[in-house]
Amino acid sequence: MVDNGYRAGRRFYYAGFIMAICSLIAAELIWIPAPLRTGGGVLWIEMIDWIYYVLALIPLSWAAGAGRMLLLSSRAATRGLRGAIIIINLVLTGLLIAEASMTAMLAVLIAAAVLVLADLLASGSMGQPRRSWRTVVSISAMAVIFGVLLIPTGYSVTYPGMTLNMNRYAHVQGGAEGGSIEGVLVFDRPSVLADRLYGWMFPQYDFLPIPKDEPPLSETYAQVVAMKTDANRVAAAIAMQKAGIGKGIVPDGVRIVAILKDSPADGVLHAGDIVDAVNGQEVRKVEDMINYMIENVKPGDQVKLAVRRAGKPAEITVRTVPADQDASRAVFGVSVQTEPKLDTPRAIAFHEYMAHVGGPSHGAMLTLAFIDQLVEGGVTGGLHVAGTGTIEADGSVGMVGGIPQKAYAVSRTDADVFFVPKEGEQDARSAAPDLRIVPVDNIDDVLAWLREHSNEAQGK
Repeated sequence: MVDNGYRAGRRFYYAGFIMAICSLIAAELIWIPAPLRTGGGVLWIEMIDWIYYVLALIPLSWAAGAGRMLLLSSRAATRGLRGAIIIINLVLTGLLIAEASMTAMLAVLIAAAVLVLADLLASGSMGQPRRSWRTVVSISAMAVIFGVLLIPTGYSVTYPGMTLNMNRYAHVQGGAEGGSIEGVLVFDRPSVLADRLYGWMFPQYDFLPIPKDEPPLSETYAQVVAMKTDANRVAAAIAMQKAGIGKGIVPDGVRIVAILKDSPADGVLHAGDIVDAVNGQEVRKVEDMINYMIENVKPGDQVKLAVRRAGKPAEITVRTVPADQDASRAVFGVSVQTEPKLDTPRAIAFHEYMAHVGGPSHGAMLTLAFIDQLVEGGVTGGLHVAGTGTIEADGSVGMVGGIPQKAYAVSRTDADVFFVPKEGEQDARSAAPDLRIVPVDNIDDVLAWLREHSNEAQGK
């Protein structure tokens, strides 16, 4: 009976590791079912939010294994280890259900896995060398599999994502439900060894070396989340202005969106800082800062920046260096954008999706969705619309990455048209030659094309 109890406990342990491996593979190939949708129009990206909770079976399985063997433990140290496994995996289950930060969940997950492995090794022999040998082989095999799925390669990989119903993602107070308007996401992340196999299977995978000055993942994550938030705000202001609600957008300073590693600004400025003045000279938009720096600052000079950091004013001094492309120009190693001041009189409710981490590439289609909700009768004319591109403060549609992968993802749906920034037209056509692709410069081009083709839906 005791031996059977240990076997059952170890099976729960192994089941948890097998589920973890399957979850990693599924996460890396999460785009494959993307065209899937329910009869009610729920897209795959929305289903993922429910499937996510299946991950709780991993820590629950480990906790069950430890609980099964706890009563059979005779040594205090062993009971303590299994008690700790139960507690830490229940904590991990709670973090998963609460959708806690990824950093916290990963830290607890690693600790839980280490404890489970320690117990597997300790309980594997039970005085039988053959069983001990099998345990070592099993753990070694799992380590190899996890290595293939997790070890970085020094490259980034871009591959197809999934479409996102913009009218389900966000809704303006008092607006209609809206038509069928979809944005499209791609995945762009550090590549692991398994991605080379996926790339051999799927030609849509693109690999590029990761630059040496690439910021850490935590900073990159913060940047893409900030860009998504900015895109949402800009889209709302432009859409409301075009619908006759609100004043739209005026420039309100220069936002630091990224900082070059080992540059003078590294550790001095923060992503999200808003610059209001350089050496006392007010700057309202990026052009103001660039012109002042060109005319008044030489490489090696120090500049005093009046900034807003987390809403509070601060004065920061930063050294300048010569620009790589032009040694006569002074820079301090940041990427910037004009901070918009937005007038959005109506509230907006957003439905956040786990697979939609961040980035601004949904901005143009979100703007279109808001206009569709606010204009009586909508603007799609019954067409199934998809598109990509940022939305800028002047209403222009900006270029985004992953155009071939996005075109491929849309080609798997029944979209009637795919709007892309003009610079991305050829990449989109090469990846999806049978897809109806319309290049645009701004949101007005999108609206004009939809008005011109509004009668097409009647013949569908």
